[in-house]
Amino acid sequence: MSAVRPHVVRLVRFLVCFDNTRCEYCTTICKFRGRSDCGKIPTLSCPAGCGRVPLLTYKHKPMNRHCLLQLAVVVFLMAPHAAEATKGTGPIRCEPHVRVVPEVCPAPLHAVRITGGPFLHAQEMDRRWLLSMDPDRFLSGFRSEAGLETSVPRYGGWENSGASGHAFGHYLSALAMMYASTGDSVCLSRIDYCVDALSECQEREGTGLLAGFERSRDLFAELSRGDIRSQGFDLNGGWVPFYTLHKEFAGLVDICRYTPNTKALTVLVRFADWLDDLVSGLSDEQMARILVCEHGGMTESLSDVYVLTGDRRYLDLARRFDHEEILRPLAAGRDSLPGKHANTQIPKIVGAIREYECSGEERYRRIASFFWERVVGHHSYVIGGNSENEHFGAPDMLATRLSEGTCETCNTYNMLKLTRHLFQYDPAARYADYYERALYNQILPSQNPDDGMVCYMSPLGSGCRKTFSLPFDSFWCCVGSGMENHARYGEFIYFFGGDDNLFVNLYVPSTLDWQSRGIRLEQQTEFPRSDEIRFRISAQVPERFVLHLRCPSWAAGHEVAVNGRTVRVEPAAAGYLAIDRRWRDGDEVRLTLRRTLRSEAVPGDSTLRAYLYGPVVLSAVLDDREEIPVLVTDRVTDAPSLIRCTDAAKLRFETRTAQPVQKELIPYFEVGGRRMMVYFRHLPTATWQDRLAALRMQEDREAWLRERTVSQFTPGEMQPERDHDFRGTNTQPQEFEGRKYRETLGGWFSFDMAVDPGQPNTLYCTYWGNRFYNHSFDIEVDGEKIGFENIHNWGARYVERSYPIPAELTSGREKVTVTLRAIREDAVAGPLFDCRIMR
Repeated sequence: MSAVRPHVVRLVRFLVCFDNTRCEYCTTICKFRGRSDCGKIPTLSCPAGCGRVPLLTYKHKPMNRHCLLQLAVVVFLMAPHAAEATKGTGPIRCEPHVRVVPEVCPAPLHAVRITGGPFLHAQEMDRRWLLSMDPDRFLSGFRSEAGLETSVPRYGGWENSGASGHAFGHYLSALAMMYASTGDSVCLSRIDYCVDALSECQEREGTGLLAGFERSRDLFAELSRGDIRSQGFDLNGGWVPFYTLHKEFAGLVDICRYTPNTKALTVLVRFADWLDDLVSGLSDEQMARILVCEHGGMTESLSDVYVLTGDRRYLDLARRFDHEEILRPLAAGRDSLPGKHANTQIPKIVGAIREYECSGEERYRRIASFFWERVVGHHSYVIGGNSENEHFGAPDMLATRLSEGTCETCNTYNMLKLTRHLFQYDPAARYADYYERALYNQILPSQNPDDGMVCYMSPLGSGCRKTFSLPFDSFWCCVGSGMENHARYGEFIYFFGGDDNLFVNLYVPSTLDWQSRGIRLEQQTEFPRSDEIRFRISAQVPERFVLHLRCPSWAAGHEVAVNGRTVRVEPAAAGYLAIDRRWRDGDEVRLTLRRTLRSEAVPGDSTLRAYLYGPVVLSAVLDDREEIPVLVTDRVTDAPSLIRCTDAAKLRFETRTAQPVQKELIPYFEVGGRRMMVYFRHLPTATWQDRLAALRMQEDREAWLRERTVSQFTPGEMQPERDHDFRGTNTQPQEFEGRKYRETLGGWFSFDMAVDPGQPNTLYCTYWGNRFYNHSFDIEVDGEKIGFENIHNWGARYVERSYPIPAELTSGREKVTVTLRAIREDAVAGPLFDCRIMR
């Protein structure tokens, strides 16, 4: 009887909560809530079909008489079989309506609490920032577009320049996850206010549309008629409208996923129905033209709507946003990423793995797995990020792509989402190793620890520094994802494999409430400043399960002790240390992971290397005018001979062979906005002085360019083109040798450039010289011709040309408009790869 009692207790918990708001595991609202005449007999699983057992702690009102009768009858009939019925050894589902059964499911975000260390500080800084924002300023554009009065201005940055609503979607997601992660009721009240406001906008609009950017109704009306115009990063004159809509969809989905707000699902379904109606009359060819323009993770969010509702229409709608131009080569195992805008593609792949989960089509999983392997293994830097100036380059050739523009934060935000999905179907430590590296070395450092602001790029060019946002006037894409990053730290630490397996992926001070087993796990650690991690178990009754502890690839050794006694356990093939026992209240596990110092080359140059201690990337901090140091050695891979530890507890190190001066190394996540370097050049002892002289000449030229550049523009790249108000005729973004450019046949293109009104200004343009005919064009500034080019067999090289700008065109001016204009209809203007205004 004593063996059956705990299982009967779980059964009673389930029956009591059958009238609850939502299931702990799938977060879906109970279909029968509040109804005494539903006529349904509860089964031993969530009523929404996720296959898990809801719990007493989520009860929000007393049982009605109907549920009391069910409790009496079912307990009487099933108590003898309760142990077997509730064991949970069958297939599990993380969510309802997901067709593919995962091997593991993440612990619910609300069941995990961060309790210490830098992640707790980052979470708290983020929470304060979120609560300092005014929801009405985010809602201003929505109310204006719906015809409602608004008394406050929109926020600045992208929220006031064509993408109004994208940051608001991230804001909703961040509030929802912060509520789940902390239980802060103020976050929930903000969410309730915003959902009510969006519902009011929908009622006034009358169609379900939710858009905060100008001319939204006219733009979507044109698309529905098949009038589709795009130059790559715009659609019918609007800036990435579906990208913005995706953020709004995702925000509503996260509210449904993480909070008890029920109205959000109604608003979300209306929104999805409007979109379904919008594209229902468009052909596949017309949809393909729409998808040329960045559209974010529309497939992911629409798949989420399917999961929340079970309505197949929304999964079919998601598939209409499959961008086959990108998916097709990946499905064939071909790396087609070089030259492509990185974060335009990553959300499409997150959508692909979501479609795999919902449909079971193996093709989608093959796409996602191949993409992950290519990006992580061949396109990523030491901190776990990828891309330079937002674009992928040639695989395994990153040495020439180190600058202030490396590693856009949004990219890594989305790569971690993809990693989390893949891990559910293949719980291998290599996924968690990547997640840990990117979390410690890009996501955590993307926040300024002093004020909670976030950065767009994580520069890896020596001598560069991070630039952080302003609280209310930046709102770039990475500001939006930055709101979420520090609210979701708990989502990858713990995973369940049925009721009998608990996986620990990350070593972060935290607690886990495993309520279906009546267990609370507390993780205590100073990691990564310490080798030791302790787990303390609180159990209502003794429970048998397997505790899986990740053995990282960087660990040079490990030791496990249970209740003070050493246990011999080796990692399994998947990379986890498995401890199988009946756990009792007060049991303690001590895990020691031996950290070592090692170096890692940048792909493409074995002499350019970064240093790591455990999972932590190290960086040197440089003075403003300090020369870039190099390491002199004939053994570039012998890290201990080149770097020594000065304080392991504080993660402080020092170079041994640096020239011209030894440098202290600290974690990259501590650098903040200071000038720094991560990759060190290693030069041989015999020739280092000559090599260093050549490097200094190159650095001097680059410094000369930086000092004299007033403004710089890279054609063909989305953000620079938006920032410089690019426009033109007969032109599309092009790519050559991993670089973007623009040209036009018989037309023109122009862009705005900042100038220095107090000094003479010169326009510098970079072209590709291997053109043979009809590349003849004028160069104009504010409509006045300042130059002419006729590119004809200049050689297979990049050619720089300079054009002095007359002083009268810049005097008293902050910016000018530069135009390249073909001299006749059959002539080509360009190809232009780079443009600068120089003093």
